[in-house]
Amino acid sequence: MGRGLAAAAVMGQLRSSARALLLTGAEPAMLLEDLDAVAELIPDAFCTTVFLAILDTESGEFFYSCAGHLPAVLAAPQSTPIQLDDARSVPLAVQRKASRPQSSVILPPGSTLLLYTDGLVERRDVTLDDGIARLSETVARGANLTVDAVADAALNEMAPPNGYDDDIAIVVYRRPYAPLKIDGVATAEQLRDIRHELAAWMQDAALPDERIADIVLAVNEACANSIEHGYRGSPAARVRVDGDNDGARVHITITDDGSWKPKAADPGVRGRGLLLIRAVSDWLEMECTASGTTVDMSFNVSA
Repeated sequence: MGRGLAAAAVMGQLRSSARALLLTGAEPAMLLEDLDAVAELIPDAFCTTVFLAILDTESGEFFYSCAGHLPAVLAAPQSTPIQLDDARSVPLAVQRKASRPQSSVILPPGSTLLLYTDGLVERRDVTLDDGIARLSETVARGANLTVDAVADAALNEMAPPNGYDDDIAIVVYRRPYAPLKIDGVATAEQLRDIRHELAAWMQDAALPDERIADIVLAVNEACANSIEHGYRGSPAARVRVDGDNDGARVHITITDDGSWKPKAADPGVRGRGLLLIRAVSDWLEMECTASGTTVDMSFNVSA
């Protein structure tokens, strides 16, 4: 509501009240009802806008209610971005005839959610609808960017020629894809199953085929190293592959409990696995100890 120190003081009081009310377990619509009563007791809080939501990070369900605020933008992979405007009502402390509405939506894995203040999209020479549509397109184009990069892109794309003349607040959330967990016997036969499971996991996230091929190649080499170097001459043990994908980067960790063996005096044409992994990954870190080896590597989704 408004701008400057006085507005910041009012918003601070309302924010503190909202946080306290959230601890009671109230859902967004009921919380806004209670916040109406709080706003009536705070000087100059009349007609403040609020977008209030609760996100279940496990299920991806997003419950929200909006008191006169601009709609959140949701951009799911390979889909047209949408505006979350199904639960709109009047600003705080404004007389109304009906109860506050509430709605919910499931955030698909890999989707990007952006909430923002009006200064990001309001312009004298552009309609509000056009400003929100332009912002939505910017968020959709950032599907393979980090959330920080999405925020930067929104600020840069929406900036007026002479810069912003209002305070801007942005919240960006990216729902990650389901994690990958493989724990198998460290044998050459197991490598095929690891490759297939890894590739299927990335195909579900619609990664480019070229990037899938690079990641499968690197993971295969790291697992082969566990078999050949970590457990050479020892009974078959286990190798673990853990993966996370936030839409911008794929992070893979390969762990074994073997001990790293020194290179052969004459490796011949072998021993190039680590060079290959370094060549196709964007970040690599290894920890080799007597009790096991951990290989951490990450890959930008956009190669």
